[in-house]
Amino acid sequence: MELEELIQSEENKEKEQLNLTLEIAEKEWNKIRESLSLCGDIGEFSKEDYMVGIIEEDLIVRLPKLSPTKSVSGYSPTFYPMYFIKNIERMSEKFPEKGYRTTEALYSFIELATKAAERLGLRGTISMAFGVGYANVRTGWIAEKGLQKEREIFEQMFFSGKFKHYDWECDWTSVKQALREIFDKFNSWQDDEVLYKKESDPKKIVKPMLV
Repeated sequence: MELEELIQSEENKEKEQLNLTLEIAEKEWNKIRESLSLCGDIGEFSKEDYMVGIIEEDLIVRLPKLSPTKSVSGYSPTFYPMYFIKNIERMSEKFPEKGYRTTEALYSFIELATKAAERLGLRGTISMAFGVGYANVRTGWIAEKGLQKEREIFEQMFFSGKFKHYDWECDWTSVKQALREIFDKFNSWQDDEVLYKKESDPKKIVKPMLV
């Protein structure tokens, strides 16, 4: 096989793998869509919402965007949003053994749930906080980047009155109702900055950990 054909073959393999990974991301998006159905409709998955550029030897083709997973912490080696695809891939690889209880799932769901929150009208820090909270109750992991109080409130409301476990299904009525109450809380913060500052006051940044 000539060099040009070899390169083309590798590119085709990479494209096939990317398409498979995007299918996994879309499947998880649709699960989030179901879980948030009482809050509104987040619409269809769109790869344009994420950094799906090619990364080879740390070469970033597309510029980073503002992201709740963008950090300089050594505790999150795949924190940047341009690693979304790799996190989805690794989450899928580990899923048969660990389910969603992985850091790759944590960062994947932060990106997915933050975009879902934006589709529902939340903005800026509020949408990021919602994404961080959703990822926490989905995976059991805590992100290292701020938004601690908001995440704690999300978790407390989500598990209020029931045993804390993370293997819930997106179509459970109790899950949908809890997420609707949480969304309403976050939406009220967005509408009232004074209320938001009163009820959410981050005290410190935490390292990623399994709870």
